[in-house]
Amino acid sequence: MVAEVFTLNNLFVGLLFFLTASFHCAENSRQRRKIMHWGAFCCGLGLCNQHTLVLYVLVIVPWVLSRLHARKELSFLGLVSLGFCFIAGFLPYIYLPISSYLSTARWSWGDQTTLSGLLTHLLRAEYGTFSLAKAETSVSLNRMLQ
Repeated sequence: MVAEVFTLNNLFVGLLFFLTASFHCAENSRQRRKIMHWGAFCCGLGLCNQHTLVLYVLVIVPWVLSRLHARKELSFLGLVSLGFCFIAGFLPYIYLPISSYLSTARWSWGDQTTLSGLLTHLLRAEYGTFSLAKAETSVSLNRMLQ
């Protein structure tokens, strides 16, 4: 069984909307804090799966922070705590260099044992959206020059 990237992305988008609505309807500070920590974790985990989730994160995060600020519930320690939850969502990326080094991965997207190889994978430089856009642009330019 394999989790399909785009279907899993839809799951994370739905989860973020559910958490956002739950945050909005939360009755007290304790509920909001619990929901926002789960939201930060899900944002990080969702971004591990598909980078297009950033389009939702860039809208939801400022809204949540503004709501917290308006209710006087925003603090430095709260932001640090949210940051740790967000980074914890990226923990699946720890597996990449380990499995690449041990050669235990069933499928591989290149060598992630070096920092440059890991960054190439994380930024989807070889096969991601930006790579497709570059290919489309070069094809269009070649057609125009002919």
